[in-house]
Amino acid sequence: MLYGKLIKPLLFSLPPEQAHHIVTATLSLLGKVPGGRWLLHKLYATEDPSLEREVFGIRFKNPVGMAAGFDRYGHIYRELSAMGFGFVEVGSITPKRQPGNPKPRIFRLDAARALLNRVGICSHGLDRAVAHLRQPRGEAIVGCNIGKNTATPCDQAPADYLKCFRNLYQYADYFTINVACDPGRRQHRTRRAKTSRRFWNRSSNSAAGRTNTAPSC
Repeated sequence: MLYGKLIKPLLFSLPPEQAHHIVTATLSLLGKVPGGRWLLHKLYATEDPSLEREVFGIRFKNPVGMAAGFDRYGHIYRELSAMGFGFVEVGSITPKRQPGNPKPRIFRLDAARALLNRVGICSHGLDRAVAHLRQPRGEAIVGCNIGKNTATPCDQAPADYLKCFRNLYQYADYFTINVACDPGRRQHRTRRAKTSRRFWNRSSNSAAGRTNTAPSC
């Protein structure tokens, strides 16, 4: 009731990206308060053995997860897991920091009760992501969505994917390769999907895991 009468009208009165920032900052702050994640779990999480799923050898508490794009920087995955998400996919993560597309880049479609997301890849870079993901995470299932930097030529994309993969594999339960969010280069999607497969062939012996090459924007 509090959300519907107070929080939702307040958030919807703000530009979408500002509302997103407020929510993620609030979750991050709660995670720093003793008992904050416990409170999130008590308020929002639902647990039942009938919801559990095993996929590719990974046991999920439930099949509902948070997709990449919400926790872009990998700094609130523990809070989202505490709220009851069966998994949290962070990112997209790129080797170097980059701002994404110019603002405004998120638009509300009120009639469809939806958002139009044109953020692109807004990343704080690999080093910052590793610093967040190396924190103790308890039972959280974490996926890493990795991409190339916009400035990286398409024929060098596998090197960006490989750098992210090698630095993140010890922290991730699975990987997704983002071959879509690259402003002005959608004509190269087929070519980049092929290079991402070459990347996986080169890196598959580096660590145990699963990957998925799926467009996400």
